[in-house]
Amino acid sequence: MSMMTNQQAWTIYSRYVDGWRAVSDQERAGIVDEVLAPDIHYATPQHESGDRNTVIADEAAFQRKFPGGHFDVGDVSAHHDVALLTWVLMHDGKEVVRGHDQIRVNAQGKIVDLITFAPSQLKP
Repeated sequence: MSMMTNQQAWTIYSRYVDGWRAVSDQERAGIVDEVLAPDIHYATPQHESGDRNTVIADEAAFQRKFPGGHFDVGDVSAHHDVALLTWVLMHDGKEVVRGHDQIRVNAQGKIVDLITFAPSQLKP
C-alpha cells in the first residue's frame, strides 16, 4: 500500500485498537495477526522496540489496569504509507486521556511500524 487514505488508516487502526478491548486471548491474538506485520516494530515510552508478543502483553496488561476500558479513534491524518492518529482512552464511559500513535503500513496493508506517544499535554 504505497498510498494510504485517511479512511484506510482509520479502518486499520480501529481494528488494531479492538485488541485493547476486553476480548479473549484467542481473539486478541487473531486481531494482532490480522493487522500487524510479522516483523512489526512497536515502540512506546516503555519499550524501545517490541514485537507482536509485546503488543499482546501490553493489551492484556491494559485490561488488568482498566477492566472494560477501550480506545476510540479521535482523528487521523495519512499520507503515503504513514498515518498519525489520536487515541482516546475511555473507561467507565468517560474520557481519561488522549494521545497519539504513528503507524506505517506495508504493501499488504499491515502495520509494520507503530510508535505510541504518551498522553498529550495541553499548554502548561
